[in-house]
Amino acid sequence: MGRFKHPGPGFLPFGLAIVLILLSLLLISINRKKPKSPVPFWPHRTWFRPLLGVVILVFYALVIGKLGFLITTFIFLLIWMGVIERLRWRTLISISIGTTVALYLIFRLFLEVPLPLGFLKW
Repeated sequence: MGRFKHPGPGFLPFGLAIVLILLSLLLISINRKKPKSPVPFWPHRTWFRPLLGVVILVFYALVIGKLGFLITTFIFLLIWMGVIERLRWRTLISISIGTTVALYLIFRLFLEVPLPLGFLKW
């Protein structure tokens, strides 16, 4: 963890864990009294969209190495906003293209992070 003046790599996760514990204890103490009637945890199929989001993210992680960053991110955003957010096609395509280009510029050009190219090796 290092010292306070010279923090090591474990200092930030440890500090965030302490903050998370304190906020959790605060939330528990605020909501101590029980509700008068039981409330279902997942009311009427609200579990489906979070599960679908996890499946889409797993698919993205598995495919990004083969198809490359640009194509996979564009398809991921199309599926995410089309299926989960249910946006119109014009909005969907413009946001997907803009976000993919912006992320490519940020990671590849400004931060110089090597991104998987997939079959688009140029």
